[in-house]
Amino acid sequence: MLLVVPLMVLMLNAVSSADAGLLTIGIYLPGDDYSSDYLLKDLADNPGNLRFIFYDNEDSLREDVARQQLTEGWIFPEDLDTAMEQAALKGKPKQQIEIIIREDGLTHMLAKEVLCSRVYPLVARQKAIDYVSKNVYNGAPTQEQSSHILETFDTYGINGNLFQMGYLDGVDSDSETEDSSYLMMPLRGILALWLMLLSIAASMYYLEDQSNGLFIWWKTPFGLARDFAYYVVIMLIPSIMVLIGLWYGGVFTSFGRELLAILVYDCVLIVMASIFREIIGSIKGLGIITPILIMSSALLSPVFIDLKEGRSLQRICPTFHYLYCIHDLYYVKILSIYGLLMVLTWYIIHIVLKNTKLL
Repeated sequence: MLLVVPLMVLMLNAVSSADAGLLTIGIYLPGDDYSSDYLLKDLADNPGNLRFIFYDNEDSLREDVARQQLTEGWIFPEDLDTAMEQAALKGKPKQQIEIIIREDGLTHMLAKEVLCSRVYPLVARQKAIDYVSKNVYNGAPTQEQSSHILETFDTYGINGNLFQMGYLDGVDSDSETEDSSYLMMPLRGILALWLMLLSIAASMYYLEDQSNGLFIWWKTPFGLARDFAYYVVIMLIPSIMVLIGLWYGGVFTSFGRELLAILVYDCVLIVMASIFREIIGSIKGLGIITPILIMSSALLSPVFIDLKEGRSLQRICPTFHYLYCIHDLYYVKILSIYGLLMVLTWYIIHIVLKNTKLL
């Protein structure tokens, strides 16, 4: 089971380094005017997390969409300059950008947002030209004045330097994610669920050792401390593997922050697995609840998606707190308090069950 982490990280790294994207979009740009050249260069040089395939033939693009080789296709008019000018002045051009899709879903909504963001600078350029022409040159600029308007507008471009994303702890998010593929984003959540699975497996090993009489020779007045140490031995190497996996996957933040988070998370998982072991008391029962526990944790925690609704229900999930505590010390404190409450619950359950057996 320890090979799961390195193999998964290696596979994700291999897939993320391949030529792939969230969406594969076919582009047909037949024009050779300014707008067509600008858009062609922008899409080719800045694909982001999308994959753009350029076509010389409109029919080939349509066929590839039909054969599901493309998520969708964008067919631009030949005279894109005129279309942008009409869109800026009249609101609706005669020749429109045609979007070829198989189904209207979430991927199309995302692609439409991307298309609008790429086309908007061209519309804004035409709007600026029209505004300056009317208000500065009374609607009749000379050729030289029109050239000056265009040169001035093109000089003042807005790029990504205008924005800087940061976490609540003041860390620049770009410094951590600029080299990370979107495919590596769920890695931390997947590894956190893997640790949860191992903690339940540790409870199964405990029950097996208990049935084999191991603890008859390992008696101590501090039973809970002994049980905790038993789990720590099992969870130690996997936790180290998780840290290495995060580092190799490119989502590692800092050693102190990662170590603190995983130590607190491991303690909570150990106590949680011990409570399930005390209550259920059988390997078969633990095997039944394991998929339910993992699936519910994946749903309640921001592993793949972050559901903003039902925050009160999400707060009972330790993985939720772990994934948020990397960049917010508030969740480290909450996870620590959560762990202390779990320890108290474990102690009460242990005492009750022990006294019940004595009766």
